[in-house]
Amino acid sequence: MHADRRLRTLIVSQYYPPENVGMIVHSVAIGLHARGHDVTVLTAFPNHPGGRVFPGWKQRFGHVERRDGVTVHRVPMLPDHSDRAFARVIAYLSFALSTCSASRLGRDADVVYVYSAQPTVGIAPMRWRRRFRTPYVLHVQDIWPESVTGSGMIASGWATRAVARAVLWWLRSVLRAAAHVIAIAPGAAALLTDRGADPDRTTSLLNWVEPRSGDVVRDVRDDGRTRIVYAGTLGPNQGLDTVVRAAARCGDLGDLEFVVIGTGVVDGHLRSLAAQLGAGNIVFRAPVPAAQMPEVHAEADFEIVSLADAPMAAVTVPSKLQQALGHGVPVIAALSGDAADLVSDGGAGIVVPPGDVDRLEAAFRRAHTTSGDERSRLSANALAVVAEHMDGGVALDRVDQILRKVAR
Repeated sequence: MHADRRLRTLIVSQYYPPENVGMIVHSVAIGLHARGHDVTVLTAFPNHPGGRVFPGWKQRFGHVERRDGVTVHRVPMLPDHSDRAFARVIAYLSFALSTCSASRLGRDADVVYVYSAQPTVGIAPMRWRRRFRTPYVLHVQDIWPESVTGSGMIASGWATRAVARAVLWWLRSVLRAAAHVIAIAPGAAALLTDRGADPDRTTSLLNWVEPRSGDVVRDVRDDGRTRIVYAGTLGPNQGLDTVVRAAARCGDLGDLEFVVIGTGVVDGHLRSLAAQLGAGNIVFRAPVPAAQMPEVHAEADFEIVSLADAPMAAVTVPSKLQQALGHGVPVIAALSGDAADLVSDGGAGIVVPPGDVDRLEAAFRRAHTTSGDERSRLSANALAVVAEHMDGGVALDRVDQILRKVAR
């Protein structure tokens, strides 16, 4: 183990700030820099979640910037975040192939950290492992192929089966070649070992909340009003039809408001569904920059964290859960498996099964009746769950240890 050496660590991730979805990988970059790594990030030009390059950015090869003591190389891709499966696959592959142009970075690195929201991001690191013997650590964020086959993007049975077989074949290759695999929950770790990861080189590590200075202090509302917030991607895997239908049933509660913040492929559908149901208690807002998210959390009495009722739900812990709990916001969790256990065991909110409109409506009504004292207790429990299971400092120490152990 290279305990004291200044490692040259390359991070490969399709996502990175200013995209909100890049917060974990950004935390890794600045955390490793603080722990003595010479960190370089290889990423795309910001385009998530809209599937369009952010205003003020122009794609090109050779772009280099410096952020927070970290060198960031950006490569072009064909961005897409639609519900067209073929276009999404082309987008993922285009980034993976662009990263192959940066072989010098892979050759010079002592170790590569791969933030794997899709298995295609492992194409270049596998190539560098074979050519230069550069080891890579794979941090798996999404469960594939279920992330695609369970999303509704691929409709026909034969196409779903063909995609699943192809993705599983590739996933096994990426997992077996990894020097270490990090999974986002115990259930995910078990599934990845079944699919090819070495159990002795697989670690379960919950995504974490970025360390902040000072204690979190919340102003708890106790005036009879309740604001329930969903903030994040509006996609098929989030089970938001159920949320809209349950919220619409609560229209008789005049002091209960629902706020949906974000965008995604089902944005238009959700707005149409809310209008069809006469859900005037639901307000849709555009996504906000990461710097403004603390204000969103501060305005919420409860936050919704939900997933569609699908096989992958039980082994997935949505990043929205960490963010809500880390700001002391109780959650209404339409979840199962590891994520549901975190909330229920920690007394940090209300848990219902995914896809159950009746029980989610009951949870909304129950949340609305909570007193100020109960909301304060739930908030304290939320912060306690983070301190015990999602501490950023502890998690980053573990990532640092793993990288140093496998570095060449």
